[in-house]
Amino acid sequence: MMTLGKNNNTANGTWRPTPKAERHRPSRPPAWLRWLPALLMLLATAVQAAPPPPYVVSSLPDNARLTIYSEYLPDPDGTLSLEAVTAGDFEGRFKPASRFVERLGLSDHPWWIRIAVQNELGDQRRFALMQGPRHYFDSEFFLPGDGGYRPAGPGERFVHRTPVYLVDLPPGEPQVFYWRVNPRGSLIYSINLSTLPAALGNDPLFALYWLLFGVMLALAVYNGLVALMRGGISHGYHAGFLLALAGLVLFSSGILAGHSLIGAWLPQLKMGSLMLAIIGASGVGRTFVDSRHNAPLLDRLLRGLTLLALLFLVAVPWLPIAGALAAAFGLGLAAAALLVALGYQAWHREVPLGALYFFTSLLVGSPVVLGCLTMLGLVQSNVDLGLCVMITVNLAGFIQAAGLRIQHHQHLHVKMEHRRSQSVADTVDTTRRETLARMGHDVRTPLSGILGMAEILEDTPLTPNQKDCVGGIRNAGESLLKIINDVLEYSQLSDQGADINREALDANELLMGAVDLFRERAEEKQVELITHVHTNLPARMEGDPGRLRQVLTNLMGAFIRHAQPGELIIDISLEPTGRAGQVRFEFSGTALRPGTFRALRDPAARQDSSNLNLSIAEQLVEAMQGRAGERDEHGGDVAYWFVLPLPAMEAPPSGPDTDISALQGRSMLVVDDSSTVTRVIRHLALGWGMRVTACHDPREALASLRTQANINEPYDIVLLDHHMPGMNGLQLAARIHEDPVITHPTTLIMLTGVNNAPTATEARNVSIHRVLTKPVSAPRLKQALAEEMGLRRPVREQGQPETPDPALKLLVVEDHKLSQKVIRGMLSKLGLSADLAANGKEALAMATEKRYDLILMDCEMPEMDGFEATQRIREYERRQGLVAVPIVALTAHILREHRERSLASGMNAHIPKPVEMSVLREALVRFTRKDPGAADGDAN
Repeated sequence: MMTLGKNNNTANGTWRPTPKAERHRPSRPPAWLRWLPALLMLLATAVQAAPPPPYVVSSLPDNARLTIYSEYLPDPDGTLSLEAVTAGDFEGRFKPASRFVERLGLSDHPWWIRIAVQNELGDQRRFALMQGPRHYFDSEFFLPGDGGYRPAGPGERFVHRTPVYLVDLPPGEPQVFYWRVNPRGSLIYSINLSTLPAALGNDPLFALYWLLFGVMLALAVYNGLVALMRGGISHGYHAGFLLALAGLVLFSSGILAGHSLIGAWLPQLKMGSLMLAIIGASGVGRTFVDSRHNAPLLDRLLRGLTLLALLFLVAVPWLPIAGALAAAFGLGLAAAALLVALGYQAWHREVPLGALYFFTSLLVGSPVVLGCLTMLGLVQSNVDLGLCVMITVNLAGFIQAAGLRIQHHQHLHVKMEHRRSQSVADTVDTTRRETLARMGHDVRTPLSGILGMAEILEDTPLTPNQKDCVGGIRNAGESLLKIINDVLEYSQLSDQGADINREALDANELLMGAVDLFRERAEEKQVELITHVHTNLPARMEGDPGRLRQVLTNLMGAFIRHAQPGELIIDISLEPTGRAGQVRFEFSGTALRPGTFRALRDPAARQDSSNLNLSIAEQLVEAMQGRAGERDEHGGDVAYWFVLPLPAMEAPPSGPDTDISALQGRSMLVVDDSSTVTRVIRHLALGWGMRVTACHDPREALASLRTQANINEPYDIVLLDHHMPGMNGLQLAARIHEDPVITHPTTLIMLTGVNNAPTATEARNVSIHRVLTKPVSAPRLKQALAEEMGLRRPVREQGQPETPDPALKLLVVEDHKLSQKVIRGMLSKLGLSADLAANGKEALAMATEKRYDLILMDCEMPEMDGFEATQRIREYERRQGLVAVPIVALTAHILREHRERSLASGMNAHIPKPVEMSVLREALVRFTRKDPGAADGDAN
């Protein structure tokens, strides 16, 4: 049994007795008085710092813990020598150890450790003094020797699991041993005493260390193989984390401390391993719970921590060891805290397997936090931190490996379900698209016959009742055609997007072209269309006029269909934000009731195609890189707007049509009960340099005319509305003409709607010079004002459209009987005749026997369709060296892929059914000119 005994009074030349030993020594009375001053000094020294009593060996020790019997002395400057330390000059600076494993925090300077052992077994014995758990690269152990202290010789020192020193303890004499160490980072030491056989015996704890180390490596290899085979990034990060942690354990074990190359770099290797472990753990956390979507803030913090760890890893060789270790353990604390927080948030938000990750992050993070705090010297603990970390990491590794496998199976299942759903969706979309295309073709084919026959019938002598019936047939057919086109357009936009062109466009022309389509419908619903194109808008802009016209017509159709009686204002201006090239289109006015846009978007309230019009318009705006919005609040202004990037182009040279100098200084009276109309016209006329007066009541206008006549400043022009309350425009014009005060000849111009417009005779009878249909565009109004003022000659009416040559040899390829009659009837109206083929096979035979000037080819036909027939005709022409005959597709297919297929097969143009007379005439003229130029293209 080992006991702690009292110091003996004996001392040899190699051991200096401590003051406490002197105090207990028996003394003779005469010597007491003689040595009293020396004893007082020794007592003072003992009070200041008395070394601990020696560890007394009274029985054979078996791994006895001697750390708490040791003392340590820091050497910050590294200048203390063995002689100075053993001479007793620093007795007051030695501090006693307090734990079986003493942890003294971070330092980068030498330390001196001493311990006293006394043998009470009765004879000299050899014991094994084991020091650990760290073996420092430049440590040195000193034993008592003849005349002082000497370093341990080669036969007295070896490394088993930790450094072992063989010490001979004579009986009854305390022996003091010194150990000089330079931790180069953190000082942790323990001292055990044992017999040599016991020191060399098996240590189960040491075997457990290596078992856990092997398990850690096995888990790393498993995760690495899984990452390589499956491409799982979480497994890859996990393998890297385990390998880095295994390296940290290996470098901290002391096994490599004696290596000539590695030993001196162990602190840097430890820090590098810790940084790699932080990077791997952060990667596991971010990928395991998908922190980018489930915890964006923590994801950014972990990415920043990973970047710091990488920078630290690069800078490790040049950093001071103590400061670098402090920073490394600080990063380790931050990583552990962030990963535990990430696990909690994943668990709290019910992320798949979030609870499992939270448990494993707590399991690994707890000993890591304790270890970092202990290494920093902030916490003292007797726990074997290395063993705790290895146990928790391996346990967490097994749990996370299982979790990752479950996660992989879940992802695989989700991926398979997604693929299955995508395959079903693709099949459904393909079927839907093909069904819509087929339905559109099958419906448009007889519809083209109905509309074509109605157009032919209109040119025959009919009674008024018959004309109304034919007009009703055409209106109903055109409405049905519009719905079919909208459905097919929406399907094409959803599947393939829109084809966007970039060319010059004129906002006035586009807007008026769209408005012309809805004049009559708007008047029927008592909706007054008011257009306002601001004067600061460029004359020409770059964009897609076709798609922009589609947007305008779709929006107008939807809004007029849901409008109430009132005004619908279409305003086009530059974007108020001042961004270059941004043009704003806005629909507003009293015709739009509150809740209109919500009703258009409400699936339960969809009773017509208005919502489809709105969807098509918004998709086209998005395709043109624009944006749209709306104001739709009860009690507030209701408006819908969209903004498109339309860069300004160079304006055409100023000509007589665009010259505004002729109107400058002229005076004009505008009479309209709508304040919006007067405001718009006033804005335009002021921009042309005119003087404008606005009146909203005809009687007020008549009074203003008399006043100006009396002061001899009559108006040059009076612009008056047709329909006004109390007195309409015709009545006001008659009063002006008959008024004896108004003697100066004044030009009267009337604005009126399409329906119930005055006849030319009615207007002439009341001295109205010109009648303009509302809404009137700015260029048209300016032109009319200049012409009526005699400042410009009236523009000649456009000549009759060019007609095709009656001697043309045409071939019509069509299998549908009604469509044959329609095409032949239209050609007959143009003074043309044509041969007829019922399918592509007949067309090929006729085209090879006779040369035609143009072939009108249907695409869907039995026996041989139009695509194959065209390809064979082109092959025949190439073989014979003949000039290619123009072939124009006449088909009920309007989708982009059909147009592309038509052109790819060798056709020159694609005209959709039902065919309009003007389009057919233009195609015939275009492709039968002697010099057609760039005639190939799409006629749609």
